[in-house]
Amino acid sequence: MRSIQGRMSECSCSGPKSIKDKTRAKYDAQWREQDERAASERRKSLSIVADPLLSMVGPLSEKVVVDLGVGTGSLAFRALELNPTARMVGVDFSTMGLCVAKGIASGSRFMDMDAEMVRADLEQIPLLNRSVDVVLSQATVNLLPNKAVAMREISRISKKGAKVAISDAFRSRRPEENESWEQCIAGAVTVSEFSTLALNSGLIVMNQVDLTQQVRSLVKAGKWEWPEFITHNMDYRGFLLLKS
Repeated sequence: MRSIQGRMSECSCSGPKSIKDKTRAKYDAQWREQDERAASERRKSLSIVADPLLSMVGPLSEKVVVDLGVGTGSLAFRALELNPTARMVGVDFSTMGLCVAKGIASGSRFMDMDAEMVRADLEQIPLLNRSVDVVLSQATVNLLPNKAVAMREISRISKKGAKVAISDAFRSRRPEENESWEQCIAGAVTVSEFSTLALNSGLIVMNQVDLTQQVRSLVKAGKWEWPEFITHNMDYRGFLLLKS
């Protein structure tokens, strides 16, 4: 039985207004400039951040896996490179990012794998209750205006005992009013706040790994265009959560 319930409607032609609209516009513009070759190079560069996260949830064979905030697929396709899944579903709100990801999924490297890319809102994920074995998400939670709803959605789609691996930037102080939401700064939470969000959603924190130095090295080398991460002295961590 297919677990996709539906599709998010296409964006209207009106200009960006909300935080989510502005963030979507920013990422559409970013991914519009990236072709499949550039996305593959980005996947290779970000493997030093993706691999420790994926090691928390492996092996993935015979598993239904969803990547929330898939973008052009750097985490999802890295997972498929390391350990092909029974099914991979990538979810994102960026039409441009998904266009690139769909091109990669249909290419010779991944065409024989069950990989579907879906345009949808992460605060209303179009998957059935308890239909997913593993949830992945990289540098996405900070972009969500309503993190509590998104975490509850992750819990809803996860089977009992499902593993959830989430990585993102974290802050030690409250954001200032003029900080950028689109660059994962203004929307960043503390580790304590994230742990509370997880627990309140029925997700138990099992483990975490500090990936700050890996991200810093990528930014300094120009392989991750995220100077705000260093400017604001952020931490980057990967969390393993378990669906209770």
